[in-house]
This record gives sequence, structure tokens and C-alpha cells, in this order.
Amino acid sequence: MRKRVVVFVLVGMVVAGSVAMAGPAQDVLGDLARSERTSRVASGVASLGVGVAIGVGSVVLLAGSGVEIYGVLAGALVAIPGVVTLAVPSPAERAFEEVGESEAESAFALERMAAAGRRERIVSGVANVAAGVAALLYPIRLFTSYDHVYSAVTSFGMAALDFLLPSTEERAYATYRRLAAQET
Repeated sequence: MRKRVVVFVLVGMVVAGSVAMAGPAQDVLGDLARSERTSRVASGVASLGVGVAIGVGSVVLLAGSGVEIYGVLAGALVAIPGVVTLAVPSPAERAFEEVGESEAESAFALERMAAAGRRERIVSGVANVAAGVAALLYPIRLFTSYDHVYSAVTSFGMAALDFLLPSTEERAYATYRRLAAQET
């Protein structure tokens, strides 16, 4: 009887310890998923709220003019992406749900998301450089004779940010690597 109790207690401690102790990849992926969920919900609610405000405001302010339907359509065009944003979980949220309790799968998910974040950042940077060059090569003057210069400077600035600042996923992966190195 005594051996059974000791075995039961030891098995219970091992199971409790394995469930309670998440590794650094699980912690970082969980933090990233929670952060992206918070961002996604805030962005979706804001877009939905602005869309509804545009639609309702158009009906109230343009009542009887015959063009209030265009305001309602504009509001819908702003609100619909908010609904989609609220409905579709981010890649980090999906990855966190899919990997379960696996530290190795969490680490692989962080690595994949960091690579995708880097790729998206580089593509965006190249597109911004191209937009800046196009603004200089094909100047368009809408309000001032320097509009094309303002556009080019803005595009080059955005490209610099894209090339110099790591994505959220890259920063999360770097945090995981730092934490994993501290544990060994």
C-alpha cells in the first residue's frame, strides 16, 4: 500500500511539473499570440466603429439629399474589414493553438513566423524604394511643385524603417533564442 502511494505521488509530481512548466518557446509564442489578439481586436473594433459612425453620420447629416446611400456604402467599406479582422485569428494565434504543449513545435512556429516577417519586411522595403524612385522619375504636381519630392522622401523613409526595424515576429524569435540560451 505504501509503495502505491509513493508511486502515485511521484507520478502526480511528474505530470504536474510537465504541465505547469512551459519552455521559453511556449511562453514567447503565447505572449506573441496574446499581443496580436489584443491588437487585432482593438483594430477590428476601431474599424467597425468608424464604419458605423460614417454610415450613421451620413444618414443623419445627408438626410433627404439623395446621396446618403453613398455614405452608408463608405461606412460599410470601412466596417467590413473590421469584421474580417475580428473574425480571422492572426498567424501567431493559430500557431499557438496548433502546437499545444510542444516546446519544439513552438520553437519551429516562432522560427517560421520570424522568417515570414523578415520576408514581408524586405518585400515592403523594396516596394517603398520602388515607389520613391517612381515618384522622382515621374513627378506629379497636385498641390505644389514639390509633391513628388515629399512622396519620394516618405517612401524612402518607410523603406528605411522596413529595412532597419525587425518585425514583431523577428523580435519574438530573438527573445526566445535569448531565453533558451540562458536556460542552457
